[in-house]
Amino acid sequence: MSDPLDAMRQAERLVREATERAEQAAGASVPPSGFDVPREGGAPPFPDLSSLTSLIELARHSLPPDLQRQLQQALRELLIALRAVLDYSIDRLEPGAPDSVPVEDIPIS
Repeated sequence: MSDPLDAMRQAERLVREATERAEQAAGASVPPSGFDVPREGGAPPFPDLSSLTSLIELARHSLPPDLQRQLQQALRELLIALRAVLDYSIDRLEPGAPDSVPVEDIPIS
């Protein structure tokens, strides 16, 4: 009968060799986290909104007071519309009310 430790060492060696072959086949391009996706130019996944924000701030401070109020009202309406879209989306994600269960009245004698 063979030694159980020898069988375990052989299994570990086979796993180690298989891992090395898999890494070589992948070209050693496995990301450190295992799930990161390399991006072109290191760009973030979401656009940077700071330029848009600074443009709005610049326009807000360089406009006459009447146009500033109109811009403020337009931005407020935009945010209210965005909130309505988010509320609608959240409502659709939440589970609905449970279906009513038929109840049978059992007389007690």
